[in-house]
Amino acid sequence: MKATGTWRPYAVLIALLAGALALTAMGGKVSEVSEAGIVMQLPENVGGWVGRVAPVSDVERQGLPVDTEFERKFYRDAAGNEIYCSIVLAGKDTRSIHRPETCLPSQGWEVLDGRYEEVPVNANGVASLQVRALKILRRLRGESADNGVERLNYYWFMGKDRVTASHVQRIVWNSFDRIVHGVNHRWAYITLSVTVPRGNGAAETAANEEMARAEVRGFIGRLFPELKRHGATRAD
Repeated sequence: MKATGTWRPYAVLIALLAGALALTAMGGKVSEVSEAGIVMQLPENVGGWVGRVAPVSDVERQGLPVDTEFERKFYRDAAGNEIYCSIVLAGKDTRSIHRPETCLPSQGWEVLDGRYEEVPVNANGVASLQVRALKILRRLRGESADNGVERLNYYWFMGKDRVTASHVQRIVWNSFDRIVHGVNHRWAYITLSVTVPRGNGAAETAANEEMARAEVRGFIGRLFPELKRHGATRAD
């Protein structure tokens, strides 16, 4: 017990320093707001996928700063498969952007799995893009997980000269630029979502999931060059 207690003052000091850094980052004087690192216009077509505008609800707008920008589309291919694509672009207030793991449970979704995946993009010097891939489930009322709705949710963040799938990396970069350079990044949060069709048994459902993952990765590979402004780089 004595050995365990010796590190506690250091832990408290580290926590205090981390809190001070966070407060400085959030409340520090910002003299400049960077331009967006993303083109805020989803294309009409992405490969064989045709897009149509998806609305943004008043509830969503009311919960975010007024200078938050949105761009959304539903895309459908010739076979009737759909991919939902959304961009949320922050203004001066960083509260516009957050990782979806924080809000999905309140919307009735359970996060079953989260992983990072590399997607070939070949766009302006960027060979591949690391994205965060979530498998989520919404259980139907009174039903088991086998009868729920399962989706794949892919996302990443883009700022000026910054691209990352890590929420922590984004916070570190944002804090550094605010403190050192007095610049606030206009981060964009890009997410794509697709339903995983239920199969006749676990093996078929697993095969459907892998097919859906391949579809989304292929879609991202075609979409990213359309969105990326010149100069954005991949995070290591």
